[in-house]
Amino acid sequence: MRYEKWYQKNTASLGGKVAVVTGGNSGIGFCAARGFLYLGARVVLACRNEARAAAAREQLLGEFPQGVVETASLDLADNASIDAFSLEMGERYGKIDIFLHCAGVYYPREAKTKDGLPMTEGVNTWGTLRLAKAMLPFMDDSCRMIFTTSLVDRFGKEQCPVGEGYAAYARSKYLLSAFVLRSARARAAGEPLFIATHPGITATSLLSPEKTTHKPLFSRLGHAFLYLFTHAPEKAALTAVLAAAGKVPNGACIGPRGIFGISGYPHHTAFCKNVCRRAAKKVALSNDENEKNTCADAPSVLY
Repeated sequence: MRYEKWYQKNTASLGGKVAVVTGGNSGIGFCAARGFLYLGARVVLACRNEARAAAAREQLLGEFPQGVVETASLDLADNASIDAFSLEMGERYGKIDIFLHCAGVYYPREAKTKDGLPMTEGVNTWGTLRLAKAMLPFMDDSCRMIFTTSLVDRFGKEQCPVGEGYAAYARSKYLLSAFVLRSARARAAGEPLFIATHPGITATSLLSPEKTTHKPLFSRLGHAFLYLFTHAPEKAALTAVLAAAGKVPNGACIGPRGIFGISGYPHHTAFCKNVCRRAAKKVALSNDENEKNTCADAPSVLY
């Protein structure tokens, strides 16, 4: 296991705990799932592509033959899938100790979710928030709800961007980070810890031409650059591992300790000023016609 000394120094056992990871079949989600499994958790890979989930499960069990790895179908671009998944988790496990929201999209091929929302914000923000709300009944104050946000949340705008792309991605993460901070501050008795993590910059399948509108050449060049100048997904995922198994308080924000938070081992950092201002505002992310800071077709969920 890579970074074994770091694990020994910074994490506690997750033996007997159930850890769900959205997007756990690849990238940071897969590496975080591996870390949870190493620490003894029963891991659930919540994925849109069932074949890839099954392949990831086999790979993890090949590394940890005594581990418990299960899969479940989840599409964050489909409210019906989110609702069915949450019911399945409750029926299967009763209690979810760790829930890592790691699935997301960037420059997606599809423009809209199945429910008509802009795809990037619909998945990264609204689908994630709907799922979080649905999972709260299966978590208590001993549990941890972890959200994967991004360094680019500081560049998110109040106004909805036109179309998909970087601006939409930044806004989706900006709204997500603000949600985590506000939820932590308003945390009610019996609710889990709300924790934000960002992995810095690393090479994952997020830039894959199979998932995005990027050209294959751009994707190959982008991955080559990231592999050369940033840290590996295994190291980037340590922020999520620390959030799940380290000494972390409610409302924590965890990111790499390197320059500009791009790479390095994880440490406690701060939410950016942009996010803090948004979290402090007395506004609701809803479809209210008077709410000028939100997409007109955004659903009213949990915020």
